[in-house]
Amino acid sequence: MDDELHPELNIGLSEEERDDLETLIKSLREDKHATGPDVSLDEFRRYVETMVENVVCLSDMMLKYDDRIKMLYEILRLSHKKSEAINNRITAITEYLTGKKSV
Repeated sequence: MDDELHPELNIGLSEEERDDLETLIKSLREDKHATGPDVSLDEFRRYVETMVENVVCLSDMMLKYDDRIKMLYEILRLSHKKSEAINNRITAITEYLTGKKSV
């Protein structure tokens, strides 16, 4: 079996996604000025629109991450199923060689 890491099985965030997420988090932390008592209606509306865009962006990132986690789960499930089948074969061969079971 090949022990190399395969790039197509990468489930982490890409550099671009990580940069986008960091930029989004920074903008959320810095954009607190639009919630004070002296804010105009237009500024507050722009603030809400920006927040909606940020939530949509974060949701997209979470959905991509969820898809990758599902793929990882499927790989792990199939790997476990394969190891169980191999273990059953090894047990059958061991029992046959020790004379405990006939074919």
